[in-house]
Amino acid sequence: MADETIDLASLRLYVADRVKPFFSKVIESKKDDILALHVIGSALTDDFDPERSDVNSLVVLKQMDLNFLDLVASFCRQDPKLAAPMLMTPNYIERWRDVSPIELLDLKLVNKLVYGTDIISSIEIDPAAVILQCKRELRNRLIRLSWGYVRAEGHKAGLSELLQDSVAGLAPIMRGIIYARGEQPPLTIAPLFDALASFVGTTQALSFKEVYWMRLREIKIPVSQVRAILKDYYRAIEALIDGVDRIGS
Repeated sequence: MADETIDLASLRLYVADRVKPFFSKVIESKKDDILALHVIGSALTDDFDPERSDVNSLVVLKQMDLNFLDLVASFCRQDPKLAAPMLMTPNYIERWRDVSPIELLDLKLVNKLVYGTDIISSIEIDPAAVILQCKRELRNRLIRLSWGYVRAEGHKAGLSELLQDSVAGLAPIMRGIIYARGEQPPLTIAPLFDALASFVGTTQALSFKEVYWMRLREIKIPVSQVRAILKDYYRAIEALIDGVDRIGS
């Protein structure tokens, strides 16, 4: 049976139950075209919450097959907690290293090979390329924050959405910064924010943590407090940019 070739032993039971039927069907349908199957993202960390989190995966193909997309879509529809997998080829991964090193680094750090040959773990990622993308991503966030703050016109819903959008996807950038400093990035959120304290200061690190938990827990707070949190968060992003500019200087 196909599922006998899949190594799910190190996964939490909930995640294994989600990916086992999907991966088994993928192998049965396209075994000769598949290089590797990985579980990726929060499903591998202590941040995973079955009530809120989807299970993410990566399928590495020898070459892209657009017909395979329809097949995968039909499999994913059978489990709403199973997110559509990331589909890559070795050529895509190589190009990705130059275009989006932060995302590739995060994939390298937070993945578990369950089938096939691992070509992710051996990838070398240039810290200088990571820093360039970090600078670009953080400056874009700063621009969107100032523009979004004006556009929200002081309304709580708009300000809260602005904060939630900004903090989403911030963890890979932070891991990239720590990696570029020559350190091993924490995989879970709380230690990641704590690791930033020595880099940008305790106050700024607490600001990132506050916005993240506010998004995660959907906390109800008055609009005046939302405005104050947003301004602190803006200053924390500025401090993070200043810190990134100092790396390697």
